[in-house]
This record gives sequence, C-alpha cells and structure tokens, in this order.
Amino acid sequence: MILPSALNDVDNNLVNLFQHGDKEVYTRLYNKYAPAVLGVLSRMVGDKVVAEECTNDAFCTIWAQRKDYDPAKERLFTWMIKIAKHCAACLPPEKRNQMADEIREEIDLVYAMDIRRYLQDMQKEQGDSFAAGLDVTIREAIHLIYFESYSFAGAAEKMNISVDSLRGKMIQTIKQIKGSLLA
Repeated sequence: MILPSALNDVDNNLVNLFQHGDKEVYTRLYNKYAPAVLGVLSRMVGDKVVAEECTNDAFCTIWAQRKDYDPAKERLFTWMIKIAKHCAACLPPEKRNQMADEIREEIDLVYAMDIRRYLQDMQKEQGDSFAAGLDVTIREAIHLIYFESYSFAGAAEKMNISVDSLRGKMIQTIKQIKGSLLA
C-alpha cells in the first residue's frame, strides 16, 4: 500500500522527470490528463473536433513549457488547464466564428428568424431602453455576441461562464424578449 506521503513523492518524481524531458512520463501524463482537458475544452468551445485540435495544441505547449511549471504555485492539472484554455482563446477567428455561427443558427432555427437582425432592429427602435429589463450579465452577452460579433465561446470566457450556460441563458432571454412559440 502506498502512503499519501509516498504518493506525493511519486508525483513529485514524475513532475521532475517530466520537466527534465522524459517522454515516457509525458506520455503517461498525457494519457492521464488529456481526456479531462478535452472535456473542459469541448464544453468551452462547443465543438469536439475543434476541442481535439486545441487539446493537441495545448499538450504541445505543455511539453514546450514544461520547465516553467512550478509545483509550489499550483497543481499540474491546474497549470495544464490554464494552458489549454489559453490555446482555445487563441483560436483563429474563423474557428471561433464557425462555432458562434453554429450556435446562432441553432437559436435562429428555434425561432425561424435571424435573431441578430431582430435584436439590432429592436435596439434601433428602443434606443437606450433596449433590454433595460434584462439582467446586466445577459445584456453584456447580447451586446458582445450580437453587436460586437464575439463568438459564444469568447463571450463566455470574457464573462467567466461556460458556453453551455451562456447558450441556455441566451435562449431563455430571447424567449423573454421575443416571446416563445414553444411556451
């Protein structure tokens, strides 16, 4: 049986070997953490193929920056997730826009209309009072996504919420603004 203190020594030894370029240890760490990183990125970007690309990019960066990791500051997984999230945030605009367009299309299909145009028209008609009755967070999301062309992933990251949460809140809010045929 491995005691908790011995487990810490084993983990510290793995980190040390990883930082010194042991590719076998890197492969073990990849096999251990890549599924969790992929899960975080899949929720963040909303597209499994793009999330897989980000995961691969993240692990290349993790390998390249392995000597920068400081176990005294944070856990290895936390450090890996920060790198992975940065990789997702640095996606080329066409990837971010593709994801945003897919989510917008999903919302547009629910309402059988172009929600962006609808919201922009309402904003022109109502001026400063547009969306005044909505939560400040969702007003910011509407502004970022429909007026500044942020992707859902970009807006979610800026607002520090998940893409799925933002999508759900956005659909609920559009129902409130437009009225829902589904209600």
